[in-house]
Amino acid sequence: MKNRPLQKNKKNLPNQRKRPPNFQENKVLKSTLRQKDWELDFYIKTAKTLTASLEFNRVLRVMLSASRRLVRCEDWSLLLLNESSKILHHILAKGNTFSQLKKVAIKFGEGPAGQAAQRGKPVIIPNLAMQNVIDADKFYPHIQAQSVLCFPITCKKQVLGVIQLVNALDKRGFTEYDLSLLERLVDLSGPAIERSDIYRKMSDLVTTDDLTHLYNLRYLDRVLEVEMKRSRRYKSLLSLIFIDLDFFKQVNDTHGHLMGSQVLVEMAGILIDSLRAVDVIVRYGGDEFVVLLPNTNVKRATQVAERVRTAIREHKFLEKEGLSLQITASFGIASYPEHAGGRTELIHLADRAMYESKTKGRDMVSVSS
Repeated sequence: MKNRPLQKNKKNLPNQRKRPPNFQENKVLKSTLRQKDWELDFYIKTAKTLTASLEFNRVLRVMLSASRRLVRCEDWSLLLLNESSKILHHILAKGNTFSQLKKVAIKFGEGPAGQAAQRGKPVIIPNLAMQNVIDADKFYPHIQAQSVLCFPITCKKQVLGVIQLVNALDKRGFTEYDLSLLERLVDLSGPAIERSDIYRKMSDLVTTDDLTHLYNLRYLDRVLEVEMKRSRRYKSLLSLIFIDLDFFKQVNDTHGHLMGSQVLVEMAGILIDSLRAVDVIVRYGGDEFVVLLPNTNVKRATQVAERVRTAIREHKFLEKEGLSLQITASFGIASYPEHAGGRTELIHLADRAMYESKTKGRDMVSVSS
């Protein structure tokens, strides 16, 4: 009779270890502790990076990069709020999507980002398809948006911008836990934002005009030197337009200096709306303005000046104040190196051409001969 093989009884094996009833609980606890250790180390390193810079844009870049690592998602961007126009503009975004997003201007209170800016509180939308009131294609033309998390960036209770995360990689969408991670990041970034914002404003005071917020003469000197070097290097033309409002003294004498100042502010708005982003607009002094046009010949500069001249002529100044004034301007153009060999000569020749427009009857464009 053959002996039967012994049947293994796992329950009776002497070396078999029994797992304690709280094994799974300990495993979860260890995982949680590891996550907390990672978060603590992450926030410490981020804080060091933030305090290492006084540059406002650098601080924002660090914040966006940190938020991407904290909350995993498909797309991310950072928007800054223009306080005067109440419009959010994308200044940082993922990869090549920025070229599409920089064309998207979001009004205060519109869309998830606009709502976060207006309320000063985060906005979480787990499922955009169920939000019939939001036109996803309008706010997210670059991606098939499904879930959104928008977190406002504040400094001294003033909203500066919004961090926007789109399409959480977690199937549940963005969670309250994600929100808490971003909240700690923004709180941590507060002192760095405040310090860098003060530094930025101090720097801006040196190069911008208090009234119009355009560049000032100090900045013009700097940028002219840079653009002339670039012009020599690439053998390109650089044009300068000198602008002077016609009979501006009468506005001050008749309606007062406060109304005159408002005219200058509106004039700055016309110039910004009429010119390219690469063009440099400067308040030269009083009612005089200078526009620097990189890589632009005289013919093209004349066309630009005529367009601006028409925009000024057709604008109703002080309309909100009930005056609706029609004001014109005289223009002078000079080009480097066609007309001038240096900074001072370029400005002088454009200024002289502007006075030629004055003597010929005003409200016209003249080119240096």
